[in-house]
Amino acid sequence: MRGRALLLAAALFAAGACNAEQIDPPEQVTLTWWDYLNHSPMADQAVDSLLTRYQTEHPDVRIERTSLPRAEFQAKLAEATASGVFPDIAAVDTTDLPRLAEGGALADVTDRFDRWDVGDRFLPPVRDSVVHEGRVHGVPLRTTTTALVYHRDHFTAAGLTDPPTTWAGLRAAAKALTTADRSGLCFGAKDDDLTATLLPLLWQAGGDVTDLGDEASLDALAHLDGLVNADRSTPADVLGWTDADARQRLAEGRCAMAVTGPAAIPELNQAGLDWAAAPLPDGAAGAAGLLGGETWVIGRHGEVDRAWDVLTWLAEHPDNTTEFGGGLGALPNRTDTVDDLAWRWDPNVPGFTGGLGSARNRTAYGAKYPEVSRALATMATRVLTGERRPDQATADARAEIDRLLR
Repeated sequence: MRGRALLLAAALFAAGACNAEQIDPPEQVTLTWWDYLNHSPMADQAVDSLLTRYQTEHPDVRIERTSLPRAEFQAKLAEATASGVFPDIAAVDTTDLPRLAEGGALADVTDRFDRWDVGDRFLPPVRDSVVHEGRVHGVPLRTTTTALVYHRDHFTAAGLTDPPTTWAGLRAAAKALTTADRSGLCFGAKDDDLTATLLPLLWQAGGDVTDLGDEASLDALAHLDGLVNADRSTPADVLGWTDADARQRLAEGRCAMAVTGPAAIPELNQAGLDWAAAPLPDGAAGAAGLLGGETWVIGRHGEVDRAWDVLTWLAEHPDNTTEFGGGLGALPNRTDTVDDLAWRWDPNVPGFTGGLGSARNRTAYGAKYPEVSRALATMATRVLTGERRPDQATADARAEIDRLLR
């Protein structure tokens, strides 16, 4: 009897050991992640928080994050594309997507995106920002746009009540707000920031970069020239300013209005200002704004399935709004989030999201966008400095852009 009991105990022990072997935890997968979102402690901490929470919920996944200054990040991306050693996940500027896709660095996630029940909820211009030549190459997790941001107290002092809604109204308001120690309107006008200021005007006038020299492009340049040189409500040295410079002057009270994005929100709040944001004024062809932000892309030769799971979790998890909103300055970019109070991380967020429906993205200009941007900025600079007449400057830029987009 005792012998049979010992045999039974031994058998049970062996069975338990066998079962223990069968339930070993799955092998951990390591994903590489690159971004340039360390530009502020708040943004850097937001990304770390998101990745920590994902890894806590998914202990079989380890994410190695590399965050670099923007210029170093761009150089590292170029090297990775050339070598074929691309990270599993990278947060890239929307304008970089066509070039990376054409370089063969990115996974084509079209089928995954089409099957994803969240995919069709992105606002049309937002969804378009991840498409190149009809194929989807990323997930639009951080979307921004520009708006007209203004000081309420300066408006009150100038006898103004509501923000302008037309070009003529903008020029009139800017003139009324200009004083000896304050500019009426500011914006970034150095290099690509000048392109970001010009493109919405071009679209609002009914034009596009492929039609430079037409009435719309001449009207857009005349509008800018009027603000800077005729009215002098925008300072001439704006040509040396980045968007960050314009935001700083707005926060310091040296500009009454500025065309800028949600990155201005923390600075204005920290300055204790009474301010508001409104969609950009309409041109002759109506409303149009600039879509900006980052697209999260997946390396073609990496852990595509696991990386896709990370990106969809980031988009879907309701607790992530805190990091994307207040931390990264992202705007709600889907039909189910654009009016969601959880995404109203600042009272002035609706002033920016109001322009998302009519915003356009620059991925339409393809892999040559950086060169197109330089041609546009050069054109506008030559007009604003008086170096070239508008018809001459547009003809020069048209020839260069036709060559680039051929």
